Amino acid sequence: MEKVENNSNLQRLRKAAGFSQSQLAKLTGVNVQVLQQYERGARDLNGAKLLTLLKLCNALECGLADIITDKETREQLIAYAAH
Repeated sequence: MEKVENNSNLQRLRKAAGFSQSQLAKLTGVNVQVLQQYERGARDLNGAKLLTLLKLCNALECGLADIITDKETREQLIAYAAH
């Protein structure tokens, strides 16, 4: 499996919210091993299901653009939000 860019935003937001990986996984229903893979960049968070992304954002009280690292996707989110 090809390693993707580390998603330090997810880890930073999780820590700022005061959650351990296990706590965030339980709260969102995301497997803890999958969450760990997102954080270390072994799995691409940008390709996660929208439902997974929304669960993470709701738990972390952030927007999608805060956890997405793909530039084009972020630009599309900003354009979408402007509607």
